[in-house]
Amino acid sequence: MSIKSLESLMKQLKLKTAAKDLRELLKEYESNISLDWITDLLQREVDDRKERALECRIKKAQFPALKSFEHFDWDFNKSINKKKVEELRKLDFIKDNGIVLFLGQPGTGKTHLAISIGIQAVYAGYGVYWSSLKRLVESIRRAKEKNELSLLFKRILGSNLWILDDWGVVSMPRDIAEEIFDLLDRRQYSTAMILTSNRDIGEWPEVFEDPVIASAAIDRIFDRANVSIFNGKSYRAKGQGKTEEILCDITE
Repeated sequence: MSIKSLESLMKQLKLKTAAKDLRELLKEYESNISLDWITDLLQREVDDRKERALECRIKKAQFPALKSFEHFDWDFNKSINKKKVEELRKLDFIKDNGIVLFLGQPGTGKTHLAISIGIQAVYAGYGVYWSSLKRLVESIRRAKEKNELSLLFKRILGSNLWILDDWGVVSMPRDIAEEIFDLLDRRQYSTAMILTSNRDIGEWPEVFEDPVIASAAIDRIFDRANVSIFNGKSYRAKGQGKTEEILCDITE
C-alpha cells in the first residue's frame, strides 16, 4: 500500500498531525517498512465510522419501515412511469431544495417509493426527516407545550430531505396550521421535500380552519413541484380477490 493512500486514510480520520509527519517518521525509522497492516487497520476504522454514521442517519430519519426499490412490485401497476421514479433516485431535487408530490389513491405505492427515495438519500450521505402529518401535528403540539418548538423546527429544516406522509388525513387547528405554514414557507430555502397524499386536491383547504392560511400553504406546496399522480387498485388489497381496474399515470 502506498504512503499516499495511508495519508489519505489518516486525513479521513482527521489525524492531521499523523498524516503530516508520516513521511518524516518513515525516514527516521525505515523507509521500506511494510505499511499494509496499519493501512488495513485504518481502513477498518474508516469503514466502521461510515457504517455507524449510516445507522445514525437512518435512526434519526424515523422511517416507519425500511422500504427499497428492489422490493417494489413494478408489475402490479404497469402504468407507473418507472423511468421517472428512477430519475428521482438521482436525488438532484435535493440539491435544488425541490418538492416531489406523490398524490392519489391509498395503497398505490406512494409511501413505499417516498421511503425508498429517503433511504437512497441516507446512503448518499443526506440527512432525512420522515413524519406523517398526524405525527407532525402531535410533535408540534408537544413541542409548544414544552417550549421546544425551535428545536423541532431546527431538526426538520436542518435535514436535507423532509418526507411528509399522508397529507390531509387530519385537520389542523389554527395554531398548529400556522406553525406548519411557517415550516412550509421556510423549507424552500433550506430543505427538499417529498409529500404524499391520498386526499383530492380540491379538499385540501378543509385541512385548515383558516382559508387564508390554506391558500398560502397550498401555494408553497405546489411551488415548482414535481407532481406524480397514483391511481388504481391498492397493493394492500393484493391477493384479496379485488379486481379494480389499474390506472396509474405519473405526470410532471
